[in-house]
Amino acid sequence: MSGTAPIAGDFSYEDSVPEVNCSQVFTSASELEDAANTAMTAGTTLCLADGNYSGLELAFGGNGTTDSPITIAAENPGAVTVSGEVRVKMGGSYAVLQGFIFKDGAPGSSELISTRLGSGELCNHCRITEVSIIDMNVDGDDTSKWVYDYGAYTRIDHNWFAGKTSRGALLVVDRWIPDGTDPTSAQIDYAKIDHNYFGDRAPTEGKAYADSGDNEYEAVRIGLSTSHTGDSFSVVAHNYFERIEGEAEVISNKAGNNSIVHNTIRDSYGSITTRHGANTTITNNFIFGDDHPFAGGLRIIDGGHTVTNNYIEGARYKNTTHHGGIVLMGSDSSPSDSGYQQLENVLVAHNTVVDSVNSLNVDGGKKSNNPRDVFLVNNIIDNAIGPIITQTADGMPGGSSVIAGNIVYGTDGFADDSGLTSVAGITEVDAQLEKGADGLWRPSADSPNLDAVAADTGNFAAVSSDMDGQARAGTTLAGADHPSSDTATSFPLTSEMVGPKSYTPPKSKGYVVKVPIANHDFDSAASSWDFIAPASVTTDDAETFSRGSSAKAEGNGWFSQEVTLAENTNYTLSAFVLGLGQLAVTLDDGTQFDNTEDSSEFEFRTLSFNSGTNTSATIFGRLPETATISVDIENANFDDDVDNGWSIIENSGDDKETQGLGDVGDSSNNASSDDSSGSAKIGYRYAADSGSTPGLYQVVDGLAPNTEHTLSVYLLVKDGYDSSVTFGVKDEVGESTIASKSVDYDTLKHGGAPESAEDNYYQASLSFNSGSNGSVRVYAEYDARELAPEHNPGVPNEMSSDDRKIYELRIDDFALEFQGAPPANATAVFDSFRLVSHESM
Repeated sequence: MSGTAPIAGDFSYEDSVPEVNCSQVFTSASELEDAANTAMTAGTTLCLADGNYSGLELAFGGNGTTDSPITIAAENPGAVTVSGEVRVKMGGSYAVLQGFIFKDGAPGSSELISTRLGSGELCNHCRITEVSIIDMNVDGDDTSKWVYDYGAYTRIDHNWFAGKTSRGALLVVDRWIPDGTDPTSAQIDYAKIDHNYFGDRAPTEGKAYADSGDNEYEAVRIGLSTSHTGDSFSVVAHNYFERIEGEAEVISNKAGNNSIVHNTIRDSYGSITTRHGANTTITNNFIFGDDHPFAGGLRIIDGGHTVTNNYIEGARYKNTTHHGGIVLMGSDSSPSDSGYQQLENVLVAHNTVVDSVNSLNVDGGKKSNNPRDVFLVNNIIDNAIGPIITQTADGMPGGSSVIAGNIVYGTDGFADDSGLTSVAGITEVDAQLEKGADGLWRPSADSPNLDAVAADTGNFAAVSSDMDGQARAGTTLAGADHPSSDTATSFPLTSEMVGPKSYTPPKSKGYVVKVPIANHDFDSAASSWDFIAPASVTTDDAETFSRGSSAKAEGNGWFSQEVTLAENTNYTLSAFVLGLGQLAVTLDDGTQFDNTEDSSEFEFRTLSFNSGTNTSATIFGRLPETATISVDIENANFDDDVDNGWSIIENSGDDKETQGLGDVGDSSNNASSDDSSGSAKIGYRYAADSGSTPGLYQVVDGLAPNTEHTLSVYLLVKDGYDSSVTFGVKDEVGESTIASKSVDYDTLKHGGAPESAEDNYYQASLSFNSGSNGSVRVYAEYDARELAPEHNPGVPNEMSSDDRKIYELRIDDFALEFQGAPPANATAVFDSFRLVSHESM
């Protein structure tokens, strides 16, 4: 980056690196290793001559000073490349590592570079600068860190980190403390991580996309869960992140009083996350999803944070309660070190979120306690995808929260709870932002009044500058941008603006590589696609996914584009699809299709294939010839009370001798990820030899005669692991059984049955031929049982509370499906096509 370094918040560092003046130059790695020691003289600089080397193990340090550090460097930064195993340990004070390229090897231990010689032998006031670490990975499931900072006042700057595939955060600032030690008494870090490049952090096991459960694949982590109550006072600033795809956190904060300032994130999976630790400053960051299907924004946990002037565009992690544009996380009732602490006393002000799903999530994660004491002030949300505000079923943030001056707009509803149509302090109006020459959405001449309001922000200071680093006038605007002619000192970074100053690093080989698809998002209407009528581009708000334009297939219509491939390479094609859409790819040996399912909202869909000998392929969006057709079951997910759409069979009369022998009711547990859903519970409330079969049933129609159908249901046992249920279909009047199956939860759980997204439900299913039936009775009932004598004391009203035992299970998410031709009026809408190569299928 040329010129003056950008200034953001309270953090600015000179954008320069030390000049290398060698005291001695070595022509072999072993000579350098022998010369280096842990008691080197201040001002000594040992250098490795230009060349390629295999293996390097260094342990060095001593008592340097600010003006006379102890340095080990490449004679000419960027001209020394080391492969093989590398292990560098730094100790003492004012030690510097500079100019090496470590590439195509592996860490010599679990830490490639660490700022300690051994336990307690830390490196303070040390610096790692102009070092490139590229494609240095351990094999298998071993965990490694590329840089592990243990000392205090370390600066890690102008480095290039790319191509880490192994587990373990790439760069870690340590907050480890011995068991029983008060975290607040531990050494404070004061680490400075600035002007670095972080790229190509790939999903594990060669996948195209990380799984939601993948963990410890961050780019940067500050602290540990076990010591998060201690302060770190570390800074992550002026860094550029791209293709950080290993898990749902790009930067993970786990300590107190840190600053995450003026960073740029592009095309990455996940968010900046304050996972633990209080009083974090998150300001002037630029986050671009670049249509990555799992892109996030900011996820806020714990208290005292300042979240201002952040620009977030294109959050896409749709099917989650944890991620979105800005997510205010709920907390656990009694959070452990690894739990979710209470979000409280947080300022979220003057941020801009555009073109994002879950643009503002006000109670992320379905936790016990809602966020509280939130100052949600003068933010702009524009062109939201889906409901503008999500997770609203439990209401907006509580306590002494202040909500004022926010301007929001979308085309799919104000909130995901239909009962919430407005909130004081949130105005639903199109801000009429327009994209500037720098690619950022800013206020335009057509914008309505966007003047910010003066609002109580507690102990938080007023926001005096904007996302560009320009001073805000006395009357400023909502959102991150205050129009000004002043020179911008904060702006989106590029890879050319960070990393080594003295050389251009080599690139990572790339692990998840995007294949160009022209006009992949239909922003340019039908350009570069071949459309066969009646397929077309739609601009109907009810049908489009993002930015007002999507592709629509009807009848025999379809659209396609030819793309370039590499031979014998694994690929995954994806898109967001609404309706009965099908992804397809045609290779020399035929066409492959994804599994088609009908969807009432846009869903992320994928199709994986190997290119074989092909160097090109044609990708399609179309309606399938046959599809999975869902038969409508009313209240199938028990979003409403269990007796809505269902007939109940139970034995719970007023007579205490029979009350509770068979019971059907509502439960808050649910198999789906939608926390507004519930489930049905059936079973015996008291232990007794009932012989009854409590259950429920519903008559459904729309079956295809003489066709194979599949009925499925999710089960969860709350008490009594040997509890079982019989489910199936009968004729319409219930006189004869067409198909049935008796299953117990324990067998499902340990037999490899599909597991639900929530609450440990497992799926049971059965197949049957409909015969001449167009309508059937779908049912489920608790199996009658003879209970063990110790749980059968006789008359229920004679039982003590200790004798009572509940045998009860939950049922949820009924589905009845068959394969058939799409209905004549079927349509499908597609958007955000993406094709990536990756290592494993």
